Amino acid sequence: MTGAGWELSSSDDESILPRHSDVIYASPSTIKQRKKLKVLCKFGEKCFRKNPQHFEEYSHPNKRARSDDESGSSSKKLKVDENDPVKVWESSPHHIFLTTVDGVDDKFNYSHHDDGDLFPPSLGIKDVLSEKFGDLIESAQFNYCIDIDWLIQQYPVSYQGKPLTIIHGGNVTPNPQYPNITLVKVDLPPYGTHHTKMMLLLYTSGLRVVILTTNLVPQDWGQKTQGFWMSPIFPKTTSNKTSKFNQDLVEYVSSYKNKSLQRWVDHIRSHDMSSANVILIGSIPGRHKGHDLSTWGHMRLRKVLKNQTKKIDSSWPVIGQFSSIGSLGSSNQKWLCNEWLTSLSSCNNTTLGASPPLKLIFPSVDDVRMSLEGYPAGASIPYSRNNALKQRWLRPYLHRWVATHAGRTQAAPHIKSYARISPYNTNIRLPWFLLTSANLSKAAWGSLEKNNSQLSIKSYELGVLFLPPDNSPPYFYINSASKQNQFPCPISLPLTPYRPHDEPWTWDSPHTTAPDRHGNIWQPS
Repeated sequence: MTGAGWELSSSDDESILPRHSDVIYASPSTIKQRKKLKVLCKFGEKCFRKNPQHFEEYSHPNKRARSDDESGSSSKKLKVDENDPVKVWESSPHHIFLTTVDGVDDKFNYSHHDDGDLFPPSLGIKDVLSEKFGDLIESAQFNYCIDIDWLIQQYPVSYQGKPLTIIHGGNVTPNPQYPNITLVKVDLPPYGTHHTKMMLLLYTSGLRVVILTTNLVPQDWGQKTQGFWMSPIFPKTTSNKTSKFNQDLVEYVSSYKNKSLQRWVDHIRSHDMSSANVILIGSIPGRHKGHDLSTWGHMRLRKVLKNQTKKIDSSWPVIGQFSSIGSLGSSNQKWLCNEWLTSLSSCNNTTLGASPPLKLIFPSVDDVRMSLEGYPAGASIPYSRNNALKQRWLRPYLHRWVATHAGRTQAAPHIKSYARISPYNTNIRLPWFLLTSANLSKAAWGSLEKNNSQLSIKSYELGVLFLPPDNSPPYFYINSASKQNQFPCPISLPLTPYRPHDEPWTWDSPHTTAPDRHGNIWQPS
């Protein structure tokens, strides 16, 4: 038997992706004939069987084990209606959230505080779209990977026929079953992607903005670590004055240059978004120069940090956490520790030659192997073997994915986050935190050209930057020792460096030495 393919659609990369059905999952017996072959159940996560023998013979990627799961949790799955999404939203002053995860202890879903450790509360997609937030008029979904049938089912029944605009990069086809849906295909340069993930939800009471790391497919909302920012419902305004957040969002949506989106530009302009507690950091394809040089990508972040962060000691490291790595060059000085790190280490006292330590978080092979999904989680973590071989210099910077305090170490990370952090002590401080769709690639962040006079970007990206309030100390605290200005960091500190035998996950390499928690191996075909 040659193995079985399993169709996935949730990978993000800044290049053309292979079909996930080209990956073969099989037990080690296919190689060493030591063990009975475990075949993938054709019903997958929808399997209704309870017979233990069935689970010995068939594997179920993306499905929580029927017995106590390997993470030590035997809690039942939470139902959406057991928690009030409005109350959960109100409990998060920063409005940063994780998605709920099937397979972790209940205390890590919806809650945001466990044994003194603070982490973002969580909501599922049905919570985000809940009727409890108001009477929806229409919505827009900007995303990369979209399962329309599944997406419609996430809306309350009363909203499923409401007007819906879907902005995509070309991997969505019209369906006459949904006459209420308008598809907007985005023009992209070679190797570019429409990677932005944003919801615009227009209610009778106002407009809400949600910026995510999550694709609109069931795999992304099941057993992965994902993050999003969910704004207040911004009220209508009769004033001609607009906030900086309004202006930045108008500029981003207008950059698509599509008539179908003009209505949404008008909606944004007509709502008071002054209560937004974040700054938009976006990327759009093109070669940006002059005024636009500092409008997009890492140069946008550089400008904001330079203007709005106080003095930061050069010993405070920059942390980057992501789920995909692009081609970064033959050495760390080609891009990563030159222009990119210069941008992320900017502040109002930045001096040349004062580069801080850099710590990067990317899942190792074992992190993927022992995740709740097992090896199939690696289909959403696209780092190519070819790039990894060319970039061996990257390994000393790498740290493992650990989120013990949030119960998500075994929920494979699809979240992307970047931060500056103080050395670890009883008062860990955080001058800023960025939640974004952007992975570690030139396509996402941009690369300087022509003697640093223009920035070349290939992909659409969007994120939100959290800065301490003006009337507070110039940093957040990320532990509960201090009661003031706390920020719920989703990553466990201190970071966990790679062990000598650890290797970064590469999704086009065979991983056949050890089976995952479901008894499968990973064999690209």
